[in-house]
Amino acid sequence: MRSKISLSIFTRRTPIGIDIGDDAVRAIQLDSRTSEIKAAAMFELPEPDARETHQYSNLLRKSLRRAGFSGSRCVVGAPRQEIHVHPIRVPHMSSKELQQSLTWEASERFSIPRESIQVDGVMTGARAPGADDDRAEVVLFALDERKASWWLDPLMDCGLSPLFLEPGFCGVARAHSLHCRREQDRNRVRVVLDFSARGTTLIYLRGDRIGFCKTFDVGGEMLDIATSDALGMDPVSAAALRRDRLMASSRSHSMDDAAQAGSSDAVSQILQRLVEDVALCLRHCAVAFRGARPECIVLSGREALEPEFCEMLESGTGIAVTLDDENRTIDSLGEALRKNGLRSESASAWTAAFGLASRPVRPGRASNTVGRAA
Repeated sequence: MRSKISLSIFTRRTPIGIDIGDDAVRAIQLDSRTSEIKAAAMFELPEPDARETHQYSNLLRKSLRRAGFSGSRCVVGAPRQEIHVHPIRVPHMSSKELQQSLTWEASERFSIPRESIQVDGVMTGARAPGADDDRAEVVLFALDERKASWWLDPLMDCGLSPLFLEPGFCGVARAHSLHCRREQDRNRVRVVLDFSARGTTLIYLRGDRIGFCKTFDVGGEMLDIATSDALGMDPVSAAALRRDRLMASSRSHSMDDAAQAGSSDAVSQILQRLVEDVALCLRHCAVAFRGARPECIVLSGREALEPEFCEMLESGTGIAVTLDDENRTIDSLGEALRKNGLRSESASAWTAAFGLASRPVRPGRASNTVGRAA
């Protein structure tokens, strides 16, 4: 990476939320007065080994301008596979000492040179396993700068100025926490399951704070492959069949019953394993947070509409599952996207970009590390 991320002069313009997702780049900018979406756009991802980065940057610059984006400041959600996540326990120490400790820990754990690592952490508030253990639990985030050029350089080349860099799932957590920031909300427990193309992330929220998170390798592309193998279809046709199933589940499309059943059988075992993994995580959280039971599980992400998954998850965890929160975050997001001419997919795929665009930006404050949900 050519340069460190820095904060430009503070203006009234809201930053652009840019989610470098598993399958595409999604960008959203909010109106500074109304907080409604003023611009939204989706772009294909550049290949990691692409040589024509300047050509991609020019296309990105023109597309952002044409879609109505203004300014250069942005909050970037790093690709899922580029962020290392691990919970650790640390003694109580000053902020400076904690940052140094996290850097050492991440460098050793993930085999990344200290001069090439970006590190941050979120205090979870989870209790220690032993009565005499007073260490604090921290969810450690780490990014290897050496592997970031393929997705970060095009943004810099097209004139964008990143203010913050964080995991995309932090944006998802923020989007579902915009109305849970009061002190009395701290005892509210919710789970968000971000189900995307190449993986799924479980986020355990206490109010607007992340208490636990874990990423699983089950994603839409794995389900596409399972469908392809089971039905003897080529991968492109299998992916198209699954997209049809997702559209049918939102009642905007119909499809053949036999194809629906065949695809459902192909992915059911994979989804059941994911449900079991989620249930294990929730049992861990019940112990770590003294039995606090989630109000609900909110399904988010591109694959959130996977047919029958809601029912499987609800049956396997005993917790109510929904596709939106009580504030209609996803429904409102979908309405705003349709006004911007984006109708081709579920609004849940845009939750991360919306949450990134909603990150508070204070004058005179800079950061080049990942952040928390608030």
